[in-house]
Amino acid sequence: MTSDSAHELSLLTMESLPRELYVRQEVMPAGHHFPPHRHDWHQLLYAVSGVLVVDLIGERYFIPPEQAIWLPSGCQHSVYTGYGADLKSLYIESSYQGLASDRASVLQITPLMRELILAAAGIEAEYPFQGYENDLVQLLLQSLSRLERDDQHLPWPISGDLINLCNQLYEQSDSSETSEQLAGSLAVSLRTLDRRFRRETGMSLKQWRQQLRLMQAIELLNTGQNITAIALELGYSSASPFIYMFREKFGLSPAQYRKQNR
Repeated sequence: MTSDSAHELSLLTMESLPRELYVRQEVMPAGHHFPPHRHDWHQLLYAVSGVLVVDLIGERYFIPPEQAIWLPSGCQHSVYTGYGADLKSLYIESSYQGLASDRASVLQITPLMRELILAAAGIEAEYPFQGYENDLVQLLLQSLSRLERDDQHLPWPISGDLINLCNQLYEQSDSSETSEQLAGSLAVSLRTLDRRFRRETGMSLKQWRQQLRLMQAIELLNTGQNITAIALELGYSSASPFIYMFREKFGLSPAQYRKQNR
């Protein structure tokens, strides 16, 4: 194991990776944001704790510690955490072909993969080409393609005014504004707003808001808040309708989800 200084390479000056795999680790404080950017190499974004909110063009992903998101080289993305996260960002040479190189994918992180990532985060950036470190990296890379996929995400519009509206709803998760009021804020009719929203997201605004609240529940369940407080923060009148909707979406109650992923 080595000190953190062994991993402090500047991404701004890197034209290529020092080895086939390079791990960047960082504790992201609450509210931290990496603006939209791309890499010349593949990336696996994983948080040991906390939830990552990853934006791609037309898509938003909520990535808890039991998952990671695969971003192929050249994929534009931004990363945010509302409550803080312990980030392990794995950069992998673009020649790696174990996972798709044309689309992002959410991977279910097994206990083995979690330990492999933590171990890889502790080796030197320029690890020996032969021996334990390289064997560890090869096992990790071979194991990636065997992970289960779960590409559940929230469709995100691409028009500026609808993006601003969605960002507002994300930031004000307990908003009680009706769809009619939101349409009025954009100076359009509800029918026009719904038509545009369906065209860009495939969902009505009402369906989308419900989906947003459930995805945000994943964020909040990874904090120390109790179930009732989470329900109220998300705009539900009490815990019961929140628990019902969560169970309908994910197949288990919020308490079961929290226990399962602890």
